[in-house]
Amino acid sequence: MSRFRTICLLTAFLSPLLCFSQAQRSLGIWHLRNISGELDLKGQYRQLESSFNDVYEDQRSTYLLSGIKLNTSSYLWDKDILLIDLGGAYSPELRDEQYITIPDRSEVRNLAKLDLKATLFNNKPVTLQGFYNYDQSYYNRELLTNVRSTNQLWGGILSLNNRILPLSLTYRNQKWNQDEIQTGRTFYMDQENIQARANKSFGSRDRTELLYSHYDYHYRYAELHETAHLIDRIALNNSIFFDASRKYNLNSRFTWYEQEGTTTFRRLELFEGLSLTLPHQLRFMGSFDLYNLKNPAQTWGQKRIRLSLQHKLFKSLTTKVYVDNTMVRQEAAQLHQEADTRFGVDLKYSKKIPTGYLNLSYRYFRHEHSTEGVTGTLQVINEEQTITDGEVTLLNKPYVDDFSLIVKDVSGTLIYQLNFDYILIERGSYLEIQRIPGGLIPNGGTVYLDYSYMQPGSYSYGANNNQFSASILLFQRLIELYYHFAVQDYPKVNQGDLLTLNYYTQHLYGARLDLGFARAGIEADLYDSNIIPYRMRRYYIDVNWNFKSKFLLTLNGNIRDYRMIADEVDQWYANLSGKAVYRISPRMRVSLESGYLNQRGANIDLDLLTSRAEFQSNFNKLQLRVGLELYRRLYLNSEFNFNGAYIQLTRRF
Repeated sequence: MSRFRTICLLTAFLSPLLCFSQAQRSLGIWHLRNISGELDLKGQYRQLESSFNDVYEDQRSTYLLSGIKLNTSSYLWDKDILLIDLGGAYSPELRDEQYITIPDRSEVRNLAKLDLKATLFNNKPVTLQGFYNYDQSYYNRELLTNVRSTNQLWGGILSLNNRILPLSLTYRNQKWNQDEIQTGRTFYMDQENIQARANKSFGSRDRTELLYSHYDYHYRYAELHETAHLIDRIALNNSIFFDASRKYNLNSRFTWYEQEGTTTFRRLELFEGLSLTLPHQLRFMGSFDLYNLKNPAQTWGQKRIRLSLQHKLFKSLTTKVYVDNTMVRQEAAQLHQEADTRFGVDLKYSKKIPTGYLNLSYRYFRHEHSTEGVTGTLQVINEEQTITDGEVTLLNKPYVDDFSLIVKDVSGTLIYQLNFDYILIERGSYLEIQRIPGGLIPNGGTVYLDYSYMQPGSYSYGANNNQFSASILLFQRLIELYYHFAVQDYPKVNQGDLLTLNYYTQHLYGARLDLGFARAGIEADLYDSNIIPYRMRRYYIDVNWNFKSKFLLTLNGNIRDYRMIADEVDQWYANLSGKAVYRISPRMRVSLESGYLNQRGANIDLDLLTSRAEFQSNFNKLQLRVGLELYRRLYLNSEFNFNGAYIQLTRRF
């Protein structure tokens, strides 16, 4: 019990020492501006019954946590000469048994944390700032994956503050270690970065920024992938406004990117965008994109031009005509060229009617595409996709070699792992990608894909796409009824025997009830396609009710029920979360929060229920919290049942 006595004695000793007035204190050249923080003492009891791969465990734990958080700000001589900000946290604990597999449902628990920032010559023409951050913590990713993480960052910033040419030079050195407790996957990163930035305006109608950065990047992923890169990047951004009201402006962006190491390439990007607000309620927008990438295997060049003209008639009718043309040239073992043109019209009409509002919209575009090349394997680089639970995400190209697929983050260095972070599902000649809950890909996250696919030689086609939407809002937006129709066909196809083109017809019906504090709705989506036909029903609810600041209720729920027609498979996505808070007095309240997540589908079967009830009371700067916790998880071949109780005292100063 020596550690227990040490913790209690340390807490008792520091409490009167740190709980002094916030008035500024001085000692010679040193001046303390302010100090704040808190002391915590928490006791918990937890029980976990788990079953994983037919191995059953019953674990019980009783332990005591004590922690201190401290933040200070001080200066030497004068606050504009040397300003020092220091913060830290330390949380020792005493347990009967040591393990980390119990889920920490709702908060990051810091074992140790230190933040130091020193600013020399603050608000002066030359400012120098140094910083050091250390953070060691355990946390839970989506209540499914327990993670231990250690992060260390240090560096400095030199700033030249003037009106002629403001400059800044930044150096950052970061080391990061992360372990996933259950899976055993480890991640290691060592990154060094130098960045120089300059801003210049030659008048009130322009802005220019020049940026140079150098990265020395080493990343090791799950003992499977090791990446080492030297990266240099130059970017020039410029905005010019031709008039004082900024109705006419030109935006330019130039980027040069060179990377050596595990993956070597050079990339050039150029963007020019023109925006003109014209008389008679007209608005013109045009842009030009140039993209060129060269690596040892191929050269990729792309040019894109977009033009649009929009007109607004009163407040009712908005009309837009547009054209979008893209040219791609890929040189590898063989020459491959693509030409892609879309042109069309958008109409949006809104009208107030006796019972509410009527909204109508119609879009038509013609898609002309031609490809010149020979049958063979081609490479796709950095295809951008957003992966969201409950939504179908297909790769852009058919006949993909799934063994060649690499799924990356935006930096291109974090390689996601199949069957840990995502899964692939065959949909005819296409591939569907789904994230795995608890993996590294967040819900709604953007990923970039590299893969090889079979190119079916030269071909061309013309497609027509029609979309119509209508909605009626009744009784001051109390009720909304809406309908969406879309159809796509291909009246012209040349040499398309090996192509898989998406012929589809979609009908979407919906109704929504809006009570102000609560909204609820239902949708039916009938999607007939030669690639991935489905029927889907969606139900949703959103409640935010505050009764005289005494009772607060929030509730969010969403259900998507799919029937995949071609595979005769059902997919189900459901999530429901809510919180209720009752204020007994201004300083006392009780709360209940719960969440439920259920997924059924190909290779993802998940039941997750979490709940917490808590009583909280505040007396001056002393806070008392007493709570009960519940956690149930069925995921693939594992089952976890967790119950816990806790009591916590916090003294803020």
